[in-house]
Amino acid sequence: MDDVRARENPPGEEEFETDLLRALTEYFEDLDLDRPAPLPSAAGKGEDLARLQAALSSSSERFRKAIRNLRRYTSNVSHELLNPLSVIKSKAEVTLLRPRSTEYYEKKLTEIIGHVSSMRNMIESLLELSRLDLSEKPLKLEPMDLQRTADAACQNLSPIFNRRGQEVVKELKPAPLLGREHLLITLACNLLDNASKYSPPGGRLGIRTYREGAAGESVLEVWDTGPGMSPEEIRQCFELFWRADGSRHLPGYGIGLPLVYRIAQIHNGRIEMLSELGEGLLFRVRFPAA
Repeated sequence: MDDVRARENPPGEEEFETDLLRALTEYFEDLDLDRPAPLPSAAGKGEDLARLQAALSSSSERFRKAIRNLRRYTSNVSHELLNPLSVIKSKAEVTLLRPRSTEYYEKKLTEIIGHVSSMRNMIESLLELSRLDLSEKPLKLEPMDLQRTADAACQNLSPIFNRRGQEVVKELKPAPLLGREHLLITLACNLLDNASKYSPPGGRLGIRTYREGAAGESVLEVWDTGPGMSPEEIRQCFELFWRADGSRHLPGYGIGLPLVYRIAQIHNGRIEMLSELGEGLLFRVRFPAA
């Protein structure tokens, strides 16, 4: 029996294992996320320990990346909430400096309500993203049609189109799929709001639904007559809080398109974007047809 154990555990291997495990323990006890050191090497200490070292190294990097993303997310949320709060505080302070007319108070209170509504929309969008990301249950999908979804989204945003004097071109054909209607209405509303925001006042934008191809895909398209996007901007536009340099004067927080991406993802959809600078932008979202 002693001879068998000797063959299974060559001399010195247990010491190697003990040394490596001790080094790994000390590494994680002293881990500095801001200045990470390389993991202790498992070279020459056996295949199993080398795989363990590689797995721990990969997990450690993913953990550091998650912490960096969390810090960036917290910083961005704080920044986006502080901006409208500062405006609200400033307007209220100026209003209280001296007695004002009823009309003045009404005007300033209306402006403050607008900023509060904008903050609420941002928070609701963030909560929706969190609910989608944290849900452990598979999404229960039901038979529905993008044609009805697109029409409902147009009705929801009609006050915005009317206020900006914009023409909405609707080409809505049946496009059945399995989905959650309120989520897909949110997706369509965000795309239409984005199209309205970037199209000029009095300009045109459009929405189209149809079923296409042998694969039987149901498709939603939204297009605008705005400035378009560069290839680099297209690659970045689904990052949370990202905004193009030329759009920072426009209302918004950089949450709508990430929400669109997540909703499409959980419906097994995929997004295509066609754009040239100065030529507008087209979003095409393809879903498996029912």
